[in-house]
Amino acid sequence: MMLRGNLATRPFYNERAVQVVLTGLAVGLVLLSAFTVWQLVSLTAQQRDLAARIARDEGRAASLRREAQQVRGRLDAARLDATVKATREANAVIDARTFSWTALFNVIERTIPPDVRLQAVMPSIDGEALMVRLVVNTRRVEPVGAFMDRLEAAGAFRDLRSLEEQLLDDGSYNVVCLGRYLGPGAPTPDAPPAPTTAAPAAAGAN
Repeated sequence: MMLRGNLATRPFYNERAVQVVLTGLAVGLVLLSAFTVWQLVSLTAQQRDLAARIARDEGRAASLRREAQQVRGRLDAARLDATVKATREANAVIDARTFSWTALFNVIERTIPPDVRLQAVMPSIDGEALMVRLVVNTRRVEPVGAFMDRLEAAGAFRDLRSLEEQLLDDGSYNVVCLGRYLGPGAPTPDAPPAPTTAAPAAAGAN
């Protein structure tokens, strides 16, 4: 009978397995290091791109701010508004000074029908337009339409329209008309001058 045993002074190790494990760890460490280096390079490149983009955007924003400042320097909004307001006020004063009551009443006299009586005339400024409100009294509203047509045909008014018709106790109507006054105008072949109110009175006297 033969006895078998390990008479070596050091225990037995499987050196091949240890080498495989160490090799695997080394390979993993190398791969991890390579991945880390790749990530660092990639992030550094992205950071450079972002920095360049931010620099371009900041440059563009600075350029736009300079352009806006130049525009504001050339055009002062408050001064522009004041200029427009002053111009409108000046035009209103000019219109008021050049407005002739005599010319207005002359064009009304030569276009108003015999059965329409003028009650009131009220000029006003609407922006840059000289508006005139007419209040007339009539037994029938139809002649008022003819009266407005004659005023426009004479070149004295534009956009003349009836705003209100009020029936009075005596059966007559007060009609309010409003339109843009252009000036005294002149008689036209399409709208011959209407008879003045003096003519019917004279005929009645006879």
